[in-house]
Amino acid sequence: MEDKLHEIRVFENFELVSYEEGHVVVTTEVVDKSLNYYGFAHGGYLFTLCDQISGLVSISTGSDAVTLQSSINYLKSGKLGDILFIKGQCVHNGRTTKVVDVDITNQNKASLAKATFTMFVTGKHE
Repeated sequence: MEDKLHEIRVFENFELVSYEEGHVVVTTEVVDKSLNYYGFAHGGYLFTLCDQISGLVSISTGSDAVTLQSSINYLKSGKLGDILFIKGQCVHNGRTTKVVDVDITNQNKASLAKATFTMFVTGKHE
């Protein structure tokens, strides 16, 4: 069973495509260390991408924030070599909370996951 366990890696090869107030886009390639036992992009990998983007979106609004609540829908499998586009958009820019919608699509514009994160503001970003 131990041969089935492996470390999942998330941000080995990413590129910041767009960084504007309330909107962030990052791209990355699905690598071997991003796969589950069945050879598809691990759900935890996709979730972590969304979580990180939600934090960056919060920073783009001038706030440091942590995840308070989240939900994700997995729509299609990611495969080895896929180029993923992770897009985060602030849909509520409150004083104490932010709500961020995140979409993950592949190079063919197929939607892999959609998530919503409620971020708790911990302070002003310096």
